[in-house]
Amino acid sequence: MIKTDVIIIGGGATGCGIARDLALRGIPHCLIEKGDLAAGATGACHGLLHSGGRYAVSDPVAAKECYDENRILRRIGEKCVERTGGLFVRLPGDSKMFRERFLRGCDDIGIPTEILSSTRALELVPNLNPALEEAIVVPDCSIDPFRLCLLNMKTSQIKGGLSFTRHRVVEIVRSHGRCIGVKAADVYTGEIKEIHANILVNASGAWTDRVARLAGCEVPLTLSKGSLVITNHRLTDMVINRLRPASDGDIIVPNEAVCLAGTTSLLVEDPDRIGIEPAEVDTIIGEAGRMIPHFNSTRIIRAFSGVRPLLKSQKLDSREISRGFQIIDHQNGLYSIVGGKLTTFRLMAEKMVDTIMAAFNLKRDCETAERPLDGQEELSGYPLNKRLADMKNIVCECELVTRGDVERIIEQTGTRHVGDISHRTRLGMGPCQGGFCTFRALGIMHDMDILTAEQSVQSLREFLERRFRGIRYALWGDQLREEQLVEYIYLGILALGKHS
Repeated sequence: MIKTDVIIIGGGATGCGIARDLALRGIPHCLIEKGDLAAGATGACHGLLHSGGRYAVSDPVAAKECYDENRILRRIGEKCVERTGGLFVRLPGDSKMFRERFLRGCDDIGIPTEILSSTRALELVPNLNPALEEAIVVPDCSIDPFRLCLLNMKTSQIKGGLSFTRHRVVEIVRSHGRCIGVKAADVYTGEIKEIHANILVNASGAWTDRVARLAGCEVPLTLSKGSLVITNHRLTDMVINRLRPASDGDIIVPNEAVCLAGTTSLLVEDPDRIGIEPAEVDTIIGEAGRMIPHFNSTRIIRAFSGVRPLLKSQKLDSREISRGFQIIDHQNGLYSIVGGKLTTFRLMAEKMVDTIMAAFNLKRDCETAERPLDGQEELSGYPLNKRLADMKNIVCECELVTRGDVERIIEQTGTRHVGDISHRTRLGMGPCQGGFCTFRALGIMHDMDILTAEQSVQSLREFLERRFRGIRYALWGDQLREEQLVEYIYLGILALGKHS
């Protein structure tokens, strides 16, 4: 049995942020995640570091939190953040009244804005719709959510924190009505680990209510599914927002070598049973195409969905639900933290750890807003062309991932999953979606005696099937032709179908 002071359930941005804050305040802790880090909403977002502009009209409290945290993350997470800047573009027919409300809301909060003529906006982003009437500059940025989680966990690791990824909490251990620990099953071997602590923190996002029910508690949530699409190259170097009330397909975010566009907002019941409707993809492409016309003819390489865990509300439109967050004390040693945004994860973690410190009757101020994230010196940062310095033994041509990169991740994590390598290097995230690099990565794992031949085949199939679940919504034109080639490689040359 393992003993610590705090158990964190959930390895998204909030859970990883809590682990970092606990580490810096000297509190022993253990994080448990059923998948890899950023496996839930964190890894399924559009990678936007909000300026707060999107909520300036509808939710000024959340907007102010976003702006404050945007400024902090730009300072402490330089290698996670690309300072793209953002534009809110007004197209013909968009309300001038909303434009006035937007500017007034930003001014009240303190979000800096600059009004640009259509000519000036087109100089900044030539691909914009030439019919636009004006644009407003805000300090939006692009952020890498996988890198963000890994760097937060780096601090935890340095300070002696424990973490178990790919471990599912199957039981919350209770004694005399109080939560004193968890039992977590290794999803690969089935081995059970029992971990005890004084406080449990439920930071499991869309699964928060399920985890709480293991302790006999409830956390009423509204679950909102958001779908996005990814292009095969960057159409803009700035974040593009539509200057109108929040709606489908009104954000385009550049990230590394691609763009992400979205999102939709549909209520769902089960975060493990979500799919993408073809109509969602059509809507996103059509709406994004109104802001950047080239979007209509650009190759889409995949679509994906995530589930937003919002505070329970009777509102039918989930966009009207506050993006604020809440800490729930279940009065039995378990706390749940729900709501919020990726942009506000650090603030959420700070408030959660303040609560923990008060429960322990300890005093030590939060340092996460001042101290740069650990481990950044090991990263290339932006732009992507910095990776061109090392072109030897390339495994993934799309994302310039080398054999050395793959071997380093395997040695650091001991992972048996290609997806874990992908999250840490972007292997398989480019236009081929793993078609030409997955078997190479698995060959390296086999050479390093990480997997047997049979396990390699199973891992290969699982990774390709997961990628295909997103690719299937973009199967036309060049993407369809390439997927037919990939199918031939794996079923024809590598005879993967014979192993089914």
